[in-house]
Amino acid sequence: MLTRFLLWSILLGVALAGGFKAHREGKLVAWKLWFEEWATGRDQAYSAVRFQVDLVDRLNYARIGAKQPLLRVDADLEAWLAVEFPKMALEDVDSITQKIQASVPRYLRISVCTASGPTLRTLLEQFHEFGQKTGTEMTHLACAVRQSRGGLAQHALLVVGQRLDDFSPEIIATTQEEAFFSVCPHCEHPHIVRISRQQHSLGLECPQCRRTYAVVAADAEGKYRYVNEYLTGYAPPAVFAKDHSRVHELFTIWSAVHANCVYTKDPGASKEATDAWQTSLVTQRMGQGDCEDSAIFLCDWLLSRGFQARVALGRYGDMGGHAWVVVRLDDKEYLLESTEGRPDPSNPPLVSRVGSRYVPEIMFDRYALYVRSTPGQAWKGEYWSPKVWSKVEPRSLQDRIEAASPAATGGASGEKAAMPRVARTSKPNPAVAPFMELEEIPQDASIWQMPLSMGQGKPDAEVGP
Repeated sequence: MLTRFLLWSILLGVALAGGFKAHREGKLVAWKLWFEEWATGRDQAYSAVRFQVDLVDRLNYARIGAKQPLLRVDADLEAWLAVEFPKMALEDVDSITQKIQASVPRYLRISVCTASGPTLRTLLEQFHEFGQKTGTEMTHLACAVRQSRGGLAQHALLVVGQRLDDFSPEIIATTQEEAFFSVCPHCEHPHIVRISRQQHSLGLECPQCRRTYAVVAADAEGKYRYVNEYLTGYAPPAVFAKDHSRVHELFTIWSAVHANCVYTKDPGASKEATDAWQTSLVTQRMGQGDCEDSAIFLCDWLLSRGFQARVALGRYGDMGGHAWVVVRLDDKEYLLESTEGRPDPSNPPLVSRVGSRYVPEIMFDRYALYVRSTPGQAWKGEYWSPKVWSKVEPRSLQDRIEAASPAATGGASGEKAAMPRVARTSKPNPAVAPFMELEEIPQDASIWQMPLSMGQGKPDAEVGP
């Protein structure tokens, strides 16, 4: 008799302890709701889609009260979860987090929560506390639901994270964020790009292959663009004699740019800041600029006249960063220094003779960027060798970024930034002046001189007979 009493006492104690624990964890309420829904048949009409809609509303209602930005549903991530969630073990949240970060690299940070219960409605209550803890930096969410094998329980996975915008020069001015998502065109490695807003020029380097694949720069108004887009098609209506050689025309344009662009170093806002870049038209208006401004000015004009020219960015001896122009004409390569020394036609600056101290890292023309195929390799003066230089079209980066989305492998289509994606495909007509400001220059002028700022006088540049 005593043994039976002790046995029943132990069983009763265990039942009370289990009931108390279930009460504290809210499981009694959950099972009560399940019984009510089962008895009334309400749960049969409550679908997974309705659950996801209610979950998003609940999370955003809490953020509205806290004056936080609303969370948006990431269709790409939800499509990926729909495939992967049935295979996941819910007990290992860290493993789930690592797998999501590896498969969806455009997220800077994510937070994961799992829940299980007899009905979908009970899962809403379990996610309520998690929703209260999501930070203001979180931007997107995704959710997936599955049933247990026996169909007696529902399991859900909620992912909240900070989804990075696709990198482009235009987006830098529209947001205060300093981290963006990009894909390397060399090795196809998706990665996070971090920028410094103190810098007017930024080089994008892949963390895996260590190669530069884009360079952007800001003008005086803070508008960023790819550096090759500073070559806008500058074509002043100067007249050149037909009987003059192309080399003579090359030196004539070089002399005109040199004589009408005073070298001025941009100080920037601080010692750490780089200077603002200028288009050819801005440099022509101001009559001054630094090395990359005058190099862009010279290269832009040469391209409009049909020369094969590129702007080179790199190092000059011990002076550090510098910019110059290289031209290939009649199987000869010329290195044009737009800031120092007056051009001398009797002493042409062939690359083979003057280029040993110039070490380029990047080059560009109107349509592409050219980067060293093997970073750190000894420079041998080969400006046009396809073995030394890899061609990158910066505007094609957007297609690569979109292709890296989970949606590209069969999921739903994600958000796409409204921005131009196609590089310029037409070449400017050298016979037509694209700028109204240059109409005052007569078409038959034998002497051409750009207007000067601040009353500074300069020698005239001969352009025609």
